[in-house]
Amino acid sequence: MQAQPIGKRSILVFLALSLIHFFGSAQNADTPYRMKTIVIDAGHGGNDPGNLGTGRYKTREKDIALDVALRVGGYIKTQFPEINVIYTRSTDVFIGLNERADIANKAKADLFISIHCNAAANKSAIGVETFTLGLHRNQENLEVAMKENSAIFLEADYKTKYEGFDPNSAESIIALTIMQSAYLQQSLSISSYIQQQFKTRVGRRDRGVKQAGFLVLRRTTMPSVLIELGFLTNADEEDFLNSENGKSYMSSAIFRGFKEYKELVEDPLPEGYVTEAVNPADESSKQKELDEKMKAAEKAKQDSAQKAADQAKIKAVSDSLERRKQQLISEKAAREAELAQQEENEKAKLKAKADSLETVKQQKLEEMKKRQAEIEIQKAKEAKEEADRLAKLEAEKKAKQEAERLAKEEEERKAKEAKENAKEWLEEIKAEKERELAEAKKQAAIDAEKERLEAIKAEKLKQLEEARKKAEEDSISAIELQDLKARKEQAKLDSIATAESKAKAAADSIKLAEEKKQAEIAARNKVKQDSIAAVRKAEAEALSAEVERKKTTSPEEAELLFLQLRKKQLEQRIAQLRGQSVTEPTVIEIEERAAAKPEPAKKVNDAPVSGLVLRVQVITSANPLSSDSPQFQGQKVWEYQQGGLYKYTVGSTQDFEEITKLQSELRDLGFKGAFVVAFKDGERIKVSEAREMLNTTE
Repeated sequence: MQAQPIGKRSILVFLALSLIHFFGSAQNADTPYRMKTIVIDAGHGGNDPGNLGTGRYKTREKDIALDVALRVGGYIKTQFPEINVIYTRSTDVFIGLNERADIANKAKADLFISIHCNAAANKSAIGVETFTLGLHRNQENLEVAMKENSAIFLEADYKTKYEGFDPNSAESIIALTIMQSAYLQQSLSISSYIQQQFKTRVGRRDRGVKQAGFLVLRRTTMPSVLIELGFLTNADEEDFLNSENGKSYMSSAIFRGFKEYKELVEDPLPEGYVTEAVNPADESSKQKELDEKMKAAEKAKQDSAQKAADQAKIKAVSDSLERRKQQLISEKAAREAELAQQEENEKAKLKAKADSLETVKQQKLEEMKKRQAEIEIQKAKEAKEEADRLAKLEAEKKAKQEAERLAKEEEERKAKEAKENAKEWLEEIKAEKERELAEAKKQAAIDAEKERLEAIKAEKLKQLEEARKKAEEDSISAIELQDLKARKEQAKLDSIATAESKAKAAADSIKLAEEKKQAEIAARNKVKQDSIAAVRKAEAEALSAEVERKKTTSPEEAELLFLQLRKKQLEQRIAQLRGQSVTEPTVIEIEERAAAKPEPAKKVNDAPVSGLVLRVQVITSANPLSSDSPQFQGQKVWEYQQGGLYKYTVGSTQDFEEITKLQSELRDLGFKGAFVVAFKDGERIKVSEAREMLNTTE
């Protein structure tokens, strides 16, 4: 309702400007019409980017429009240097729509060209079109105008500056189109020329010349057109308009259309018309008078023609305004009837709503109760889930702590097991040493007893020989025989005494030898202990150096390397006990042993028992022993070979209590170094591994 008085005020202003323009033209009828000033407007700019296209390029509508506008102006300046080309903007700045028209009006431009790029929701929309200010013929033209006019929202005082113009109102757009009707024919002419160039010379799809209500054209007092170069929302057309060739072709097409329009509107020079002043000295007074008369006649003719044209234009504008007025009155009546019908419909709807309000209220209350119940259920569910989550976290924490505890116990167990294995090896060596010492003592006693028995035997043989000789000698008297017997008895006693003396001497010798041997053993033990300490130190240093050299060695590999070094140490000690030469292992030997697989146990006598078996090891020997050896003390043993030694075990069970009890009994029987060993399918394994396997089975 407010747009009508504003439209009327704008129409009066436009009519006044039009009449001034017409009268000004009539007053200069003696000069042929020539285009002097062109205003080229690059759409959008600054904080108004225009449409963004497909988003594949950094350039927006404002960038392409400015590039093409500068090119068109360059062509005009080159071909027609007498024409003044003015740009509404030559850089990326924002210019208001009214300000663009004001630039053209103040310059008294002969033509206003506004350049834009199109956009559409339909990505396949394509083609170029040129608009003049006029009634929009369809919804599509109206949408294009509204899109371009929306730039006024970027101006802070647009309501005052544009006198209440609403770019989203069809009534506002219709009102402003009437203002440009005086230049409609010229605008349509240049639009058709430009479109023809786009179609024939550039090969673009022709969407035609159209009329729509563009705010940027409403205040211009000269022919004005708005060009949509193409759709940036169409990928192919966007590629073309972003290319150097595309912008060059489109700008040259606009220039050629302008050139055709210029030739159409400019007056032809009258016959005898000269552009420079004539020197009076070269003209006779008669010719001069004749020229003045011709000029006066021509001027009167032009004034009459111009007056008739002005009256026709004013009548056309008046008729157009009257038609538009009647159209607006009809539209207003239809709109009022439509509003009345809408009001009746709204009343009916309100009555229906009032009738169902109580029902809706009850439904809402029921829904609220139901929702409240659902909320309570949800809260209870969330509380339960939170409790479950906390319980799960606590269980995970305990499981983690338990895993850490088990890992720590496993480490301690492995360390303890390594110590136990070393202790087992030491006990085996100690038992072997004690056995050899006992055998040496026993052998010395046997040797002494043999010497004593040999002496007695020799004495008996001697006596028998003497008796035999005596019996043969018949001539020997009884006295001599008695004397001989006495001497033989005395000799026997002397022999016994001698034998006893020898036995005592042998015993003393054995005792001295034992004492000497004990001293030598003690000395050797000290030397061995010192040697073992030195070897251990050297091995530890070698191991430390090896670990430092191989930082990437895993804990399992480090433990295996330590055990292999320890095995080498024990082998050296066994070799020392056997009287063999011992050399310190080199780094190369250590690496070779680490790379080699452990030597498998060799079964000697009995077939291996399948599965897991626990036994008690009682004797380790460098040489094999017979099954009836007195060292076994009548025990039934099972023999296996490992590391070059023969080892003998007693018992066969899977019960740790039973095997521990057997170990205690064997130690009471004299097997002081007895200890528990484990076998899996005949192969010796660690006792700790056997314990884990039995615990897992249980």
